[in-house]
Amino acid sequence: MLKKSRGFVMVDSLLALGIISLGLFSLVGCQKVLSIQQDRQTRQLTAARLAKEASDGYRLYHRPVTIKRLGYRAVAGAGKVIVRYQGRVILRVTA
Repeated sequence: MLKKSRGFVMVDSLLALGIISLGLFSLVGCQKVLSIQQDRQTRQLTAARLAKEASDGYRLYHRPVTIKRLGYRAVAGAGKVIVRYQGRVILRVTA
């Protein structure tokens, strides 16, 4: 049986540590990207639901409707719906 030298064992261990570290950094990076994407999709879904609710209100009452909820503001008028979140336009639908 061949004996491995101490230097070879140390290099082998450092290489394994590097590969494991690279895997962990990749996992953390992917998790962060997925979290950002989920937040964006949640905002888009909330905006779409609020826009539908506001447009339904306009269709029923035939006057401009404003809905404020959780930092979102949806305004439905004649042929348009605008949803804002923290002052920025998230969704705009025009006829």
